[in-house]
Amino acid sequence: MYKTAFAASAALLLAACSGSQPDKAVFEKAINQYSAAQGVCMPLVLDVENSLLTGAAVVGDPLVKIAERDSEGRKINESALKQMRLLDKEGFYKQARAETVPSPENGREIKVQVYELTDKGKAQARPGPDGARFCIGSLKVEKINWFTEPTPADGVTVSKVSYEARLETAKWAEQFMREGGSNWQHPDATRTLVATMVKTNDGWRDIRELR
Repeated sequence: MYKTAFAASAALLLAACSGSQPDKAVFEKAINQYSAAQGVCMPLVLDVENSLLTGAAVVGDPLVKIAERDSEGRKINESALKQMRLLDKEGFYKQARAETVPSPENGREIKVQVYELTDKGKAQARPGPDGARFCIGSLKVEKINWFTEPTPADGVTVSKVSYEARLETAKWAEQFMREGGSNWQHPDATRTLVATMVKTNDGWRDIRELR
């Protein structure tokens, strides 16, 4: 009976420590955790007319303004407005009070729709060298190719991990691309990447997560 109880306790202890044992499943989980938090982010610039009047419409900016009509009263920017309504529905933006501005061509009042970035939207936005970027998904590990034997280096234990990753695009992002008239096709190709993993008191972590 005591032997059985000891064996069961040992099994539970090993299970509890399994997160620190280097194997493909442990590394896959750690890399996916980092990738999900980091996201794949890109510039999303809406194709709009009258941008000189309203400014560029960049997803991730605090305010996005889009004119509904041109100086002759014709409807414009219907695709861009559909895209913004989608972002409103997803909670990334909220529609604010519309503005009216005079056309520089003939003085006609033009109605401009205004959208404000929400806290949820701010969490998706990233600063970029040429303006805001917006996260549309994340890389997910498809396969761990190999990993090196964990080795001490500069006071920590590290392992190099080679893996195949595929972009998982959020459903709203794919619809966003289609609403904009883009011939969007989900990329099926995987990429071969290498990560440096560090052993911590909380299991293995991607070194980029610790910087």
